Amino acid sequence: DHRDLHLSLRRQRQMCIRDRIMAVQRALKETVRATVEVEKSLADINVVLNANSRTLQQFGDNLFKVAGQTGQGFKTVATAATELARQGLGMEKTLLRTKDALILTRLTGMGAEEAVSSLTAAVNSFSKAGITSAQVVNKMAKVDQAFAVSSDDLAKAISRVGSSAVDAGVSMDELLAITTAVQQRTARGGAVIGNAFKTIFTRIGRTDVQKKLSDIGVATRDMATGAMLPATKVLQNLSKEFKTLSQTQQNQIAESVAGVFQVIILRAALGDLSNKYGVYNRAVRESATATDEAYRKNEQLNQTLDALTNKTLANLTKAGAAIGGATLKPAIENVLGLVNDAIGAFGEGGRFEKFGEHLKRLHIHELSIIRALDRLRLSILAQRQSR
Repeated sequence: DHRDLHLSLRRQRQMCIRDRIMAVQRALKETVRATVEVEKSLADINVVLNANSRTLQQFGDNLFKVAGQTGQGFKTVATAATELARQGLGMEKTLLRTKDALILTRLTGMGAEEAVSSLTAAVNSFSKAGITSAQVVNKMAKVDQAFAVSSDDLAKAISRVGSSAVDAGVSMDELLAITTAVQQRTARGGAVIGNAFKTIFTRIGRTDVQKKLSDIGVATRDMATGAMLPATKVLQNLSKEFKTLSQTQQNQIAESVAGVFQVIILRAALGDLSNKYGVYNRAVRESATATDEAYRKNEQLNQTLDALTNKTLANLTKAGAAIGGATLKPAIENVLGLVNDAIGAFGEGGRFEKFGEHLKRLHIHELSIIRALDRLRLSILAQRQSR
């Protein structure tokens, strides 16, 4: 009996030791993975930024802060930052727009690259009006909260029709409002609605269409200056006259203004614009009075368990990269360099004696990795004792 008990306790100790060894192996594997991931991401960004090591380290620290603030993983943040850095933005603007893009990702479910693309299209389209990325996401968030339209639909619509809207004299508030009005009536989605208004705004600028509208009493130009009215104002004027037309006239005008394939979108817009208390007028006011709605919604989402988990993972990645960079990276680089040199020795006319030298040096660097791991273990123990 005593012998069985002794054997049982021995097996338990062996299992405990094995579990601890496996836990250390997993921790080391994740440390190496974090080190490689962070270094590669920052290297990709620095190809564009061309910053020195100290500045790049500070930039990396700020990316980790953005990850914690937006509930995203470091890899997602780095992807967004890389896309924005390619646009020639400075570090400060890159960080600010990265944060806004990731808030948009969080509110819409878009991927990081798509969010960056949509946000960039909106900011660039309305650059003359001084629209910032923060204003874009906050306007979307407020309209999203007030009406049956998602920020995803609004973002996709703007990315497709933004530049055409600016050429047609339409403000961002008006564009968000008319997209919202049509989405509530048709549920067609932001991409479809955006493409439809791209056609409508372009056709309204044509002289033959303007003449047809003038013939039925729809004003298309300012009476005092002769300048072209904004496309949304032209549509408002058309909505007042549209109901008075015969069915045949309505079909002819609708096809002239919207083309054959966008008539449903046009009729939905006219139906809302003809109502003084319609969605369009209310949505314009909501968008124009937006402040920090997206940021407040982001803070609320930061209190969820999912966000706290992502923040913790981002912090662990940062810690793992810092520890790995200081302890494991030099040894890993030496070993990988020696392996590549050893493999290269086979291609140099069968010079096996050099391969033997590489193996000897590889053994020496194996010892350096062991010493690095020992330093890592001592570092962890010291942190525990300090607590």
